[in-house]
Amino acid sequence: MKPVSLFLNLIRYLFKKMVSILPISLQTLGILIQMKILNWLPFVLLLAFLSACKPGEFKADLYTSDIEIARDGEVLDVPVSVSFSLLGNDDQGIFDRVVQIAKRSLSPDSTFSKSKAMMGERLVIDTKLPMGNKDSLKKYLDSNNRLAVFLVEEGKSSTSVSLVPTALVKTLSKQIQDINILLSLRLPPSKSLIRVSSDSRKPVEVSGIAVFVSKKPYLNYSKTLNRRDSVEIEFKGDSGSIYSEIYPILNIRN
Repeated sequence: MKPVSLFLNLIRYLFKKMVSILPISLQTLGILIQMKILNWLPFVLLLAFLSACKPGEFKADLYTSDIEIARDGEVLDVPVSVSFSLLGNDDQGIFDRVVQIAKRSLSPDSTFSKSKAMMGERLVIDTKLPMGNKDSLKKYLDSNNRLAVFLVEEGKSSTSVSLVPTALVKTLSKQIQDINILLSLRLPPSKSLIRVSSDSRKPVEVSGIAVFVSKKPYLNYSKTLNRRDSVEIEFKGDSGSIYSEIYPILNIRN
């Protein structure tokens, strides 16, 4: 038997064994069968496994004055929005169970909303993440559970702001796997959109490496923001991108 055929047969066998615990409905399977693409289903499922519980999109708004305050030692809350997608209908109530677990690691005022997507369901979480320097965030996390933080670090010529996960991500991922062994929480997100708005009196330079702005790629991006100016920087976390291995980071100079 050829290696490719052996691989396909193995995947089909695993699919038959695991179908009862997959987050995909029988109705969706029926549609796939009618479309005569069942032979491709193993690859579709593998793709679904690889993206299971990986945030599809992350959005945040940062203000330059807040970054300066956080750099000097104060911890500020940054509103963020995170979206997840699930292949097929959530007949098993996976999202609802994940939400109940995730609430323990999010800000108390977090909100959750579910909606239908093209090939399944979508969950959007609106929450807040703390932003501060290394010392202030350490003290904050001693008494507050958060999955990620915005770490502000002062350098010789600029200040960096990076999105950094906490140790709770690994704990939550294990708890999610207890719900469904095919699921886990994986960071960084597939796409991170960070908007930087200037409310500083002096011009501020914002820069990033290997980013997209207005859907245009930049190896080295830099823009000077005057007061009330803003820019939205996109960090792609898909496979093959540098931000699939490291977390979004940008630099501020004034």
